Amino acid sequence: MNEQQVEELIAAMREQTVAQKEQTEAINRLAESNMMLCDVIIQSLAEEDGVEITSLNELKPQYLSQKVRA
Repeated sequence: MNEQQVEELIAAMREQTVAQKEQTEAINRLAESNMMLCDVIIQSLAEEDGVEITSLNELKPQYLSQKVRA
């Protein structure tokens, strides 16, 4: 590889890194919105059926993001 090709490769890799960071942020936003939607659906179903929502041994489910589900 000559110097120009190396510089082009480095520039392409920087662009790829930026794109991957943006994609990761978008995926995290989607996961959070899905989590909130699930919570709303569960709450709605529980209210309709008069079901009390509980957890085993007070353990709270944890998502890949390490956020504890409320």
